[in-house]
Amino acid sequence: MCRFLFALFAATVLGLSPANGNTLEDNSRGTVSSDTTGFSADTLALVDGKRLLDEERYDLARERLKESAQSDNIHIRIKALLYLNELEVELENYDAARVHLEEYHIEAMRLFHHVTDMQHEMTEQMATIDKRHRRLVSGVMCAAALILVGAVLVVVMQRRRRVVAKLSATDISDWHRYKADVKAFEQTGIYAEIVDLALQSRGRGARVMPLARQEALDRELAVGFAHFAVRLQSEYPSLTAGDVKLCCLSLAGLSTWARALCFGSTETNIIKQRKYKIRRKMELDASGKSDPRGTALFEFIFADRRTSVGESILRGR
Repeated sequence: MCRFLFALFAATVLGLSPANGNTLEDNSRGTVSSDTTGFSADTLALVDGKRLLDEERYDLARERLKESAQSDNIHIRIKALLYLNELEVELENYDAARVHLEEYHIEAMRLFHHVTDMQHEMTEQMATIDKRHRRLVSGVMCAAALILVGAVLVVVMQRRRRVVAKLSATDISDWHRYKADVKAFEQTGIYAEIVDLALQSRGRGARVMPLARQEALDRELAVGFAHFAVRLQSEYPSLTAGDVKLCCLSLAGLSTWARALCFGSTETNIIKQRKYKIRRKMELDASGKSDPRGTALFEFIFADRRTSVGESILRGR
């Protein structure tokens, strides 16, 4: 019933405008004719039939309205059928009136479905446009992200080259020695314990390295990184034993989380705070002036590096 009322409303609002008559297609009668003369004749027949109906000249009105009911224009057909129904009701020919009403209903529903199809088509077109727009935005964002990552990589590589350029020949040789020291440290049992601790889920129940194992780690670092630790303390005597320990763990490429566990804590802020203090101690010489060599050495120690497959896992956490 609601669809029928909607179709009746659509037919009434659209009216008999010639401009509207050429825009819709009647599936049962073929494409709407674009013949202006024929369309005008159908309109005149409808108007003439309505006038005769108002004048109660029913026979002539029926003839003219039936003529317009054969129009290729769906709006004219709907109006003609409605007037024919009104005419037969006036003459109390209810069977004929019911037939015209049923035909009117069929035409009105055909118009309703046509309008609905147009609406669905428009909705699909809008969805397609929106989908293309989202794809375009996603593509632009991905391209921007790739450009940003590329720029960051370029900056990191340039910074690393500057660091290496600032280091002396002795520092470069220490770099090669460090690689051997790290490889040996990765084969120790204490390193396997650190990897196991770092792979656990973070939270209030996370395990940290016990005090006894921390002392064992200190002894292992003192042996495995002896050359580097001695040189570091001799050149920067203000560094504490804990500072040197953090430098050795950083040389080994351990993550901030893993290093915090080695200090018996689950808070990574303690590592960041100690790292800041080490920077301050190494960037200034004995006279309090800026020391470029100390800055380069600090960046070398705390550079983001991955020393093994296990460490790749740690860095990914």
